This record gives sequence, C-alpha cells and structure tokens, in this order.
Amino acid sequence: MYFLAALAVIAAGCAKEAKTPAVEEFEETPEVVIEPSSVVFTAGIDTKAVLDGKDVKWAAGDAITIWNGSAAAKFTTTESGASATFTTAGAFAETGTYTALYPHDGSADFSDLAAVATTLPEAQTAAVGTFDPAANLAVASSTTTSLTFHNLVSYLKFTVPAGMADLTSVSFKGNAGEKVAGAATVNVDTKVLTATGSETATLSGTFAEGKTYYLAIAPQEFTAGYTVTITRTSGTYTMVSGKDVTFSRATARNIGNLWDGSYVITGTALDAPVTATKTVGPRSNSSAALKEYTYGFSGNLKAGTVSVKKAYSSTAAATATVPSAGWYHLFYNETTDTFKLYDQELKVNFGSAEYTSAMESISATAANSSAHMTDQDGETSHGVSVVLGSGFTGTTNDGSYKNNDSWNFWIEDYAIPSGLLASTLITTGTATVTVSGLDPSEKYDFRISGARFNGTNSGRETQLTIGESVKTFRQGVSRTTDPETQFRNASTLPFRNQVVLFEDVTPDSKGKVTVTIKQTISEACIGFMFVSRVVE
Repeated sequence: MYFLAALAVIAAGCAKEAKTPAVEEFEETPEVVIEPSSVVFTAGIDTKAVLDGKDVKWAAGDAITIWNGSAAAKFTTTESGASATFTTAGAFAETGTYTALYPHDGSADFSDLAAVATTLPEAQTAAVGTFDPAANLAVASSTTTSLTFHNLVSYLKFTVPAGMADLTSVSFKGNAGEKVAGAATVNVDTKVLTATGSETATLSGTFAEGKTYYLAIAPQEFTAGYTVTITRTSGTYTMVSGKDVTFSRATARNIGNLWDGSYVITGTALDAPVTATKTVGPRSNSSAALKEYTYGFSGNLKAGTVSVKKAYSSTAAATATVPSAGWYHLFYNETTDTFKLYDQELKVNFGSAEYTSAMESISATAANSSAHMTDQDGETSHGVSVVLGSGFTGTTNDGSYKNNDSWNFWIEDYAIPSGLLASTLITTGTATVTVSGLDPSEKYDFRISGARFNGTNSGRETQLTIGESVKTFRQGVSRTTDPETQFRNASTLPFRNQVVLFEDVTPDSKGKVTVTIKQTISEACIGFMFVSRVVE
C-alpha cells in the first residue's frame, strides 16, 4: 500500500504556549490521511472515495493477514489501485466472520480481538511523499468477504530543506517517555493502536531536498510534548515541542521544514533579521557530538532590542537591549545558554610570529591592531595595554599554526594559536599577563585558550586565575590537517582543547586585571585572549 500524493491541510497549527528555557515550539499543521479503500479477498472490488483528488492505493505485491476466528492466513494481491483482490495459496475456511491486518504479520495474535498483538516498526525506511508501507498499519473486520480497512497510525510529516542533502535519519520521541512504536496491540472494534515496545520511532534512508516524508507513530496524547531528532553527517539537531499535543489516528502533523541548526538574529535594533554566524567551540577528542556551537553577530546596531532564536521558532532564546547606536558583538552559546552583548573588544594572539619571549608589553598604540580595544571602526584604541610578567620562555612554534581568519571567540576546527610557553620549571611559581587601561566602572569577559604542538599529541594542562576565580584548560594537538585526529586524547587524560571563560570581571581601581598562569600538567601556555566589554 502506498501513499500517492500530498494530503489536504485542514488546520493552521497550534497557538504558542509559555515554556521553560531550552524548550522550543514549532508550527504544526494537522492533516487528514484518508484510509485504504475497501478490498475483497475472494472476489469483487469495492471502491473507496478519494479526498480532494488525492488517494491511497494498493500496490501489487501487498500482503494482508486474515483471521477467520480459528486460523490466520497470508493473502496477497497482484493488482494495484483503490481496491484489489486478495487471494491465498493455501486452504482457508470461510466462516462468515473475518478480521484482517495490514501489512501481513505472520506473528500476529488474533486470539483477543480487543488486543490483537502485532508490531509497529521502530525503524522505518524513508520514501518520497509517503510513509514506509511496513509501518502503515490498518485493520478491517467484516461478516462478508468485502473488507474495509481503517488506518491505525498517526504521522509526523516534515520537509527536507535546501542544504540538507546529508540527512540520514529523523527520530520521534515523547518527552514523557511514551511508547510510540515496536510491540503493539490493536483493538479491532475501536480501531485503537497502543504501542508497548519502544519510546522512539526513526525514519532512515536517503532524503531529497525539498521533498516531504512521513514517520508513523502510535496515536496518543503527548502531555509533555515531543522531540524530533535530526541526524546529518554534519551534525545532530533537535526540534522540541513542550506543549500538550495529541497525534490522532489517520492524521499527520506537519512540522514543515526540518531545522538546519541555524539561529536568526532579529529585533528593533536591526533593519532586517540576519542569520547568526556559527562557529564551533571546544572539541572533545574526535566526537562531533560533543562540539559546542556558538552563534553571533558583529556589526552596527541601532538603539533597541536584539534577540537570538532558532530559525524554526518564533520564541526568542534570549533578548538584550542595545542602549545606543554603534558597533556591537552579540554572542550566544547554545550549550551553556550564555548570551552576551559587547560594544568593545581586545584581541591578542600570542601565537603570532612577532610575539617572542623578549616581548614584555603590547601597547595601545602598537602597529599590531589585534592589541587594540576596538569599536565600530575596528581600529580605535581605547588606551588598553597588555603587559607580560616574568615566567615565559618563548613561543611553542613560529606562529604559522595560529588562526588568522576566525576569531569569533571560539576555536574553529583545527585553527588554534599555539601561543607563549610558560617555563617548564614552573610548578609552584606562576607567569602573569596584565591588562591595563580598562574602565573600573565596567565589566569585562575574558576568553583565554592555548594549544599543544611540538610535533606530539601529548597533553598539558594550564591553570588560569583572575581574582578569586580559577579555571583550567587542557591541550593536546597533533599537527595535522585532519580535525578528527588533531584533537586527540593524550594517553589517559580525559582532556579537551578548551576555551575558558571568566565572566563579568571588574578591573581594580586603576583599571587593571591580572591573569595568573600556572602549569598543572607539563608546560603552561597562553595562545589567545579576548577581552570584551559587557553591555548586557
């Protein structure tokens, strides 16, 4: 049995409700799925009306199971169309009372017609514009040889957007642990399908951009909403609905385009919404699933509000107020739910070839613009200086390993500045970096990281202290262009290449902040540092 074409829309979705953070809601459109046409399993054809010119048809080779009250048999058809004739090769007693199940299930138990035992496949195969026939469960009962089948399942309908040709699967799961597939029972009289096996149903296979697909689940109410997991070769995303919603029998709920992982920056401070810039943060070994993605915007804004939201959602993940027109950098970390707006930045790349162990300071008037606290023109100095204390022995390489293009606060793939190396003899002592010329009445965020190179992937750990706050990051980088082998576990270390974040740091009365660097495993290092003035 196959689904011939698109289905008619009968409703325009559900109203948004209040939700807790990290729960997103998306538009759904309930749609009628018309049931299979009447069939006869010995002779004759009973046609079935179509809906809005769309119909469900039998396909040659379809098989059903028919129960005569004492035995079940497999019936097949060689026909296709709105109705078909089904026959069986073996003997089958005509008793005048029949129950039929589609698709054929040789393991189905019909001994209790209030709970016929069958299976709704947890793993389903994608087919353009339709559902997996093996999952389109239907039941019929009759006192004649003419059977009218009734659909038992509900459907999640979705469309694959442009740019998502690498989609491999879409999974559905209720947020309250409801059973949606696997072992199931059917009440023949009420046409109710109840799943008892699996909390997840997954549609896998080859997907085409711009095409629509259907995932079959057991109809029911999801009191805590549900989650759709989108798996691609490039990453995994989740669309979450936190509202109470019912998936009805013979009905599809249309969630529209699948989320592609993008965020949108919008608000009165912008002339028009823009897609947030996406960068990847700390990577844990070679597991792409443990990446931390951040989203941001850099540019001129007007006074007003600015928000970041998932592209499919009308609900903002976070909102900030822009006090006056000017240059700003918006930062949102999806993993930590961190949202900040900055109006000035200092960028120092200690992995640059010009930074050597002999360098003691980077002045606000230095030729290297990365030493400037910048505003909208990208170069204006705000009198900030960076002074290196004692304890540094040199650079870990000549600077060729630095990231020249993708600052944006976080490491992009394998482009990491290796940076300055603190003495290998420092076990109890420390090295320092002091930033001066800051405003004592303002707050600043510090992001600091480094990398391990020297031709090995053995690890080290650096401890950083600002005020009373102590943080560490671990590094282990093998020089290779393959990011999956570059971020390598060092022996038994549970390590990561990390950026550490010190939030809302207040300078001392003289406008200074000192970063203390101490080794805890092998050498300590500092590769790059961002100092960003917090607006909100």
